[in-house]
Amino acid sequence: MKIKISQTPPEALNHDTLILGFFSDERPPKGYCGLVDWRLNGLISTEIAQGRISGDFPEKLLYAFPKRIRISRLLLFGLGSLSALSHDRIYNTGYEMAQTVSGLRANDLVLPVPAAGRGSLKLSGMVEAMLTGLFDGFAHKQEELPAIHLEIPVREDQADEVSAGLDLFRQHTGAARIETMELE
Repeated sequence: MKIKISQTPPEALNHDTLILGFFSDERPPKGYCGLVDWRLNGLISTEIAQGRISGDFPEKLLYAFPKRIRISRLLLFGLGSLSALSHDRIYNTGYEMAQTVSGLRANDLVLPVPAAGRGSLKLSGMVEAMLTGLFDGFAHKQEELPAIHLEIPVREDQADEVSAGLDLFRQHTGAARIETMELE
């Protein structure tokens, strides 16, 4: 697994699959999901407003070839309520994300940290939980792990905390199968 932390905005993405977590109690979506929603002319907000998606855990929705950003797939994951977000919920979502992208045979991924800078959880702990869930979700298919390229877009002021979470993740899983790339 190769992991890169970047400051890439949605309009500059050029990847296969963008994975976004969104919440049942955030209207409209905020954070990176909100930026993507804005770039897609309110696609996510419209789906929420029309009742087609709710953000309840563990809701999943896949869009193919969304216009205005250079990705092949947009994969949305409901995380439930932001006020009830926990490390366990983030871990379980990461696990479900791995299972889903494995089934899609996707390996070029972008995954911003859901609720980065919002909520009561420390960002480094959220990153550790999300990445551990992803890693464990791929445990049944260890042969897929080396092919996974994961980009984590962050705001400049969050880069250090995300890096700290990545370091915690590496300590728990061992660095042998994880390669990190420097912030762009």
